Parts: sequence; structure tokens; C-alpha cells
Amino acid sequence: MAKWLIKKCSASPEKLTAFYGCGKPLAYALYHRGVRNKAKLKEYTDTDNFIFEPFTDFSDGIKAFDAVKAAIADKKSICIYGDYDVDGVMSTTILYKGLKGLGAKVSFHIPHRVEEGYGLGENAVKTLHEEGVGLIIACDNGISAVKAARLSEELGMELIILDHHEPAFEEKEGVRSSIIPTALAVIDAKIENSGYKFKDMCAGALCYRFVKALYEYMGKKLKNEDELLIFAAMATICDVVDLTGENRAIAKKGIDLINKKVSNIGLKKLIELRELKAISVYHMGFILGPCINAEGRLDRAERAVRLFTTEDKNEVEALASELVGYNEERKAMTEKGAEEVISIIEGSSLRDDRVIVAYSENIHESIAGIIAGRVKDRYYRPVIVLTKTEKAVKGSGRSIENYNMFEELYRVKELMLKFGGHTMAAGLSIEEKNIDAFRKALNDNCTLEEKDMLPIIRLDAQLYLDDITERSVDELNILSPCGKGNERPVYGSKDMTFLFVRFVGKEKNIVSFTVEDSAGRRIRAVDFDNGSLWKSKLEEMGFSAENSTKARLKGDVAYTLDINEFNGARNPQIIIKDVRFM
Repeated sequence: MAKWLIKKCSASPEKLTAFYGCGKPLAYALYHRGVRNKAKLKEYTDTDNFIFEPFTDFSDGIKAFDAVKAAIADKKSICIYGDYDVDGVMSTTILYKGLKGLGAKVSFHIPHRVEEGYGLGENAVKTLHEEGVGLIIACDNGISAVKAARLSEELGMELIILDHHEPAFEEKEGVRSSIIPTALAVIDAKIENSGYKFKDMCAGALCYRFVKALYEYMGKKLKNEDELLIFAAMATICDVVDLTGENRAIAKKGIDLINKKVSNIGLKKLIELRELKAISVYHMGFILGPCINAEGRLDRAERAVRLFTTEDKNEVEALASELVGYNEERKAMTEKGAEEVISIIEGSSLRDDRVIVAYSENIHESIAGIIAGRVKDRYYRPVIVLTKTEKAVKGSGRSIENYNMFEELYRVKELMLKFGGHTMAAGLSIEEKNIDAFRKALNDNCTLEEKDMLPIIRLDAQLYLDDITERSVDELNILSPCGKGNERPVYGSKDMTFLFVRFVGKEKNIVSFTVEDSAGRRIRAVDFDNGSLWKSKLEEMGFSAENSTKARLKGDVAYTLDINEFNGARNPQIIIKDVRFM
């Protein structure tokens, strides 16, 4: 069971609804998103006319433009060095197509996840130098490539870094200082004195903004801007950055465009194979994105870039089918791996740890992070999944609120060969002999209490059933696209009666029922996540899943709002997040 917290609001419902001119659900949602004056309201709702910060605010922006302009004029060979996830693929695609449109002599390279690893390395620099590359543009990586940057300089190669990750740092006498690679231009809003105010762009959005500004700087028209904006939106959503400010504007515009017309034949084919009609954040993040990611996890992500850059229809057909096939393989591997890790935890003392460190030699290193996320959701505690590779034991971690995974790993850095990450996720390599000591150290240092290991549901407001109308639910569409940092609002209602409980779906684990308040008002409800909880409560009351419609339960519900459309009728319904039975 989760812990419910109601977000604080100092204004009365009457004042809120009057100010925003809408129903309570949307009024509270806007208030809690910090949209508390007319200027903020216009900025939030009118994303078509959103005003971005000037790209030239980046302290190295003009340097980068001049370097690219000179490289094009001199017919210098340019290589875009990307990364193997969706953000890296989209960044590479955007830069490649953008520079091609300017007549650049440009190629791209995505490192193999296992054979080469993440980021620009010294071996890659040497290879590119031998191939005659004069300018490297590292995207979605590079900010930690200190040695590779130094080598490129020694070899007379120019380097531009377009990244969104935190720089490396060194600590002396308790004071940390950033280590910035020596490059012709370093464009990363996370570095000190970057000059750019908005700090949370992913690399794909950064590269889109770079290309758009570069064309303006060179006095050229960016003819395929809509295509590149869709790619930037996919990167923004799939890299799970906060959907606020510039990110939300890019995501919303991209979703609007992809639903109007898709000009890129590779993306169009992928959408066709996944049988998608209307595309939302969900479809980008959980259907299209994983297909792109799967190629980089199990083979070479360069083929994903080729899918979006080729004009050969036969190649598009083959590549898109390949991406879908790899994703099905990845899903099967993930399910099997997650089951194995859960079995290891349940059959050992790991179940009692506050920080779970699970080791299996059978897991493909590319899916360790996905499995860690699954296990974290099941146990709601920090999880690190380790697996054996040719060179060392590698792993990925996923965290919960109140546990800064990067900082905790930093405290035991002497036990690892290498690590990196941020508050909620990290990657590492470690010698097998140090795993037990690593696990013990993390748990000895851990200050999480029982209350910290309960999932938290933050409610935007307590509602009554008469607050929930077709109109008030439709008004919530103004919040889209929803995602991290702009989550769908969650509401709560107390002292409800639950009637006509049925178990539906292929596995009979989805609960469909009716919620009734003390005044006899009713609304349809669906619970996709808590089937076992309902069955336990029904059994406690002497009912089974077969005769559950006769039960009359009472409790509180936390939920999101939706519209159920059936046979031409539209009615509001609630989608249950959590339930507390009386």
C-alpha cells in the first residue's frame, strides 16, 4: 500500500475555479504546476507560440556555428559520434540530416554497446583520424570524454560536444570542481557558466535547437524542420526528461505534427508495423521508443539511424522489420531475466535488504537497467542488477525517492572499477570478488527507514463525484502531453462504496466496478494494477472472483480521470492508482 499525500493549496476551490475559468480537476492541476498568474497560464497553454531562449546564449554557440560553417566550406570530413539509446539515435539523425541539407561531407558512428561501450573513447578518435575525419561532433555524450578530447586535439582534429549529462568532477578537501574536456566548443547546459538558462533538455532537443539556430546563422531555410522536430519530441519523451518549459513545447509540437503528417519514410514504416493510428506520449515512449532502443541493446544502433536517414524503400522495409523483431526478442529476454532476479531475491536474504544488489551471470548486460527498474517497482527500494561480461561484472541501478543513487555509489567508489549516473539511475563495473562487500557497504550506509520504502502518491486534490463531469475531464486535455515533471493529475475521494465488482481481461486481473458516494451518485471505475489486493479483500469477506458482483465494499480511492467511449456515448470514468479498504 502506498502513502497518500495531498498537495497543499492556499486558495479556496471557488477562487481557483473562478481564476482559471474551469472545473476543480483542472484548476487544482494548474495550481500545482506553478501556473499561478496570467502570464504563466499563457506560456503553459500556448505552446505553439512558446518563446525559447536564444541558442546563442550558450557561451560556445557561435564558436560551434563558425566551426561547422568552415568545415562545410573547406569540405572537411565531419563525423557525428552518437549513442545507442533513443536520445542518441535521434540526436545523430537530426545532426546528420541537418548538416546534409547544408551540403556537408558528413558521416555518423554509433558505438556498439558491448564492444565499444558508451561515449567517445581514445580508440574511436584514432580510428576516425585514420579515416580522415577533421571534425567530430559528439552528441548525447562527450562531456566526460576528457582523454579522447585531449587526443583529438593532439591529432589536429576539431571537436564539438553537444551533451546534456553532468560533467565529471574531482574532489579536493571536500570541494568538488568540474572537469570539462578541452574542445573547440562544449555545449551543455549542465556545465557551469554555460550561458543557457533552461537546464533540462535532452540531447535530441539540444541538437534540434542547434541545427535550427545554425541554419538561421547561415541564412538558410530549414526545409525539413517538422521532421526534425518530431525526432526531437521522441528523444524528449523517451529520455524521460521533465516535460516542462522548452521540453514540453517540443514534445507537444512533435506529437501534433506526427499525428498530422509523417514525411520520414522510415518512421512512417515503423508506425505502420506497430499498427498505430493516433500517437500519444505513451506510444512514443512505450511502443516506438523501445523498438529503437532494442537495436542498440542487442546489436548495432547505427541501423536505427539508417532507418531514419535512408530514402531506399527496400532498406526501410528490412530495417523497420528488424527493429520490431529485436524489440520482441528484448521483451522476452527482459521477462525471463526479471523472473530470474526476483527468484534470486525471494530465495535469499536479499529480500530483507534496504538496497537490493542482485547478481546473475545469465542476464544480457544491455537489459540490466530495465530489469532493475522492474524489480524496483515490485519492492520499492533501490535496486542494482549485476551481470557478468567478458571484462568484468557490470550493472545498472534504479532508485526511489529519498535515495540519491549517485551519491551513495560515490561513498563506496573504492569498491568499483567505474561508475556514473545521477540521483535515480546509475551504471557501474566491479570485480566479482567485491560484490558482497559492495552490497554490505551500501546497506550499512543506507539511512532509509520503513516509511521511506512506501510508494508515495501525491494527490492534486480531494474531489467529490459531482466534481467529475464530461466537461471537467475534457478540460484536462490542456495539460497534455503528460509525463515526468508534468504527470497526469491524481485525485482522491473518501468514504466511497464499491459495487458490481467484476474481474475482466485475458488474465482476469483487471477490476471493473462502480463507485458510489453517500448521495447515491455513481461513476465507473477500472483498476489495472491491484487485482490481487481486491481478491484478498473479497476472500476476507467471504466472496470469490466468481460471485464478486454481489459484494459491497467500502473505502477510499486515488485515481486519474478519463473518458469512456462506447457505442457513441461518452462518460467520465476513474482509473484507480490505489485503494484503501475500510
